[in-house]
Amino acid sequence: MKNPTLLIVLIAIIIVAILPVSQIVKSLLIALIIILFLYLKRGYVYVALGSYYLNKDGDENKRRAWSLYEKGWKANIAPNYTVMLGNLFVQRGDSRIAKEIFEDVIRKSEAKKGKYGEVLKSAKVSYSMALWVTGEKEEAIRSLQKVKDEGYFDANLAVNLGAYLLDSGRLDEMENFMEEYGRVLKESSGMIDNRGHYLYLRGSLLEAENLYNTFIPETSPKFPEAYMHAGLVKMALGKYSQAASLFEKALTFPFYQTSTITEDEVRKLLNDVENMENADVDEKDIDQELLEASLYEDDMFEDETPYTDIDDDEEEIEPNIELDEFDYDDEEESEVIVDPEEFSPLESQLYDEQDDESKS
Repeated sequence: MKNPTLLIVLIAIIIVAILPVSQIVKSLLIALIIILFLYLKRGYVYVALGSYYLNKDGDENKRRAWSLYEKGWKANIAPNYTVMLGNLFVQRGDSRIAKEIFEDVIRKSEAKKGKYGEVLKSAKVSYSMALWVTGEKEEAIRSLQKVKDEGYFDANLAVNLGAYLLDSGRLDEMENFMEEYGRVLKESSGMIDNRGHYLYLRGSLLEAENLYNTFIPETSPKFPEAYMHAGLVKMALGKYSQAASLFEKALTFPFYQTSTITEDEVRKLLNDVENMENADVDEKDIDQELLEASLYEDDMFEDETPYTDIDDDEEEIEPNIELDEFDYDDEEESEVIVDPEEFSPLESQLYDEQDDESKS
């Protein structure tokens, strides 16, 4: 039974219903049982009400929601739900409270490792995010490395630790880490983005561009980091219009406190790339190799491929050995100049007659 408390309440209500007492007494007892049940489960009631107000507009509703969430975790809800609530605090609420939540879960779960072993590992990974948000970045990295050394290794740990190493500029460690998790984990979207950003930071721009050209259209990631990192690659390659489009796409997604980038950073990049005066070599979609090839092909064949195939029928045709008028035309042959004084009387008369006819 996943919820023994509810089972106990149902049994108690059934017992009250069959007691040989008046209906008024039965109703009062059942109401008392329900009130007691709601008190024991008040943490879940607070969380449910908090979610209701969080989804409503207005700053007052948001403040009320976080207040109810805080009451919820202090009312002793189950550890797995507490971790979920802590993740919500660290992403969108108060990271200080998130740290308290995770520390409480870790402390209670360590006392009952056999029962909450998986919850404990998840809480430790989430705790690193709270450390990161509160500025304890080196401690966040150390905490994740410790969890990994203890034998716990999942996609969330790989994504978080990878992002922290990249943001800290520890590229050599990141390279070794990618080789390590590549042997045991299937690469998630966050891990692919980390790999692309690593290539960018290493200066392997074309390799990074190929990765993002495949990754983004095929998976349509739902987090802004992927589009910002892809935009940085396009920007470094001088493809400013594509970079601007990617930065604009990044701004359509929510920015959480746990992210290594901020909305302001993306807006600044977008403003910078829109003000670039350099020519965007990508505007006409011209590849450098194709451009170089066209310099030769256009002059030689004028965009037409020479016909070099010989059909079987053509092989049987005998060569044309008859001469036509063009075969006699030799442009290089020098003009023969004849002195009229050397003409014989007959030749002179003939030429004179031809000249007269031509003049007429």
